[in-house]
Amino acid sequence: MLTARPKFLDEMIGQENIRQKARIAIASAMHRGEPLGHCLLTSAGGGLGKSTMAICLANEMYQTLVVTSGQCINTAADLRNILIRLNKKGSMLLIDEMHCIGRMAAEELLLVLEDGVLNVNLSRNGAPVRIPVPPFTLIAATTLPSALSGPLIQRFGLHFRFGFYSANELQTIISKATERMGVEFDEDVCIELARRARGVPRIALHLMERVRDITQAKRRSRATAADLMDAMNLEEIDGEGLHQGDRTILRTLLEGEPRPVSVRSLALVLGEATETVTDVLEPSLVRMGFVTIGAGGRRLTAKGREHIESVSNPGGTQ
Repeated sequence: MLTARPKFLDEMIGQENIRQKARIAIASAMHRGEPLGHCLLTSAGGGLGKSTMAICLANEMYQTLVVTSGQCINTAADLRNILIRLNKKGSMLLIDEMHCIGRMAAEELLLVLEDGVLNVNLSRNGAPVRIPVPPFTLIAATTLPSALSGPLIQRFGLHFRFGFYSANELQTIISKATERMGVEFDEDVCIELARRARGVPRIALHLMERVRDITQAKRRSRATAADLMDAMNLEEIDGEGLHQGDRTILRTLLEGEPRPVSVRSLALVLGEATETVTDVLEPSLVRMGFVTIGAGGRRLTAKGREHIESVSNPGGTQ
């Protein structure tokens, strides 16, 4: 992507409560001369600014940020190899997708957060050696906080839960991003992109790039409503911002009426993992009022039925 992430809290747009909470915690930590408390960043979906927030926290604390992912930390040895890079007081570590961290690594991490030491076995029969870890800040980002153990969650003194963005906030993000894209966007294009982004900045920026590509392919420097529609049709994004996978879910639920449809059935129809359906596709559909989830499965709402029936071409866009 050609858009640059904000580097400081004042450059971020939206999430005002989170930013104010972070400013207070940072000012307090710097006054005490201590590292920032461990932070848990959660959200109902991806693309809402958790990684950007971690970058801003590190910059505000004048610290470098070591970045890794839970998928890369399966064993205690994996965790140790990362922690040894935190060689000074106040270092900051971001573990994205924290819910994917291995069980043994999570247990070792508990010890580190509680006692500030690593247990290292230097020999098969000898007692483990406890190696001190300099005080540091762990920033854990996850869309599935329920997958973390209670004791681990309790080690985080700061909890930041990211919400979806308003259309006005998204429009501001889009307008600022256009300044770095080399293509001007008509105001009505920015408004429509914000409306179709479903409250998620990452989606808004991805859609912007597709409009930019269409505009530049036409050898022009200003994106118009016609360019927007060409891009949305090419990407199969309809008037509500739904893509083909979203509409497949709605059609499957429509065909299953009046019975609810299980998430496993939806995953089979889409050819996706159940986690992709529950963690990536469903949250927006539920929040937009198209789908409800109950004990029996998923059902289409009246709003969802109206939308999918209004799409004249099942494989196209509105």
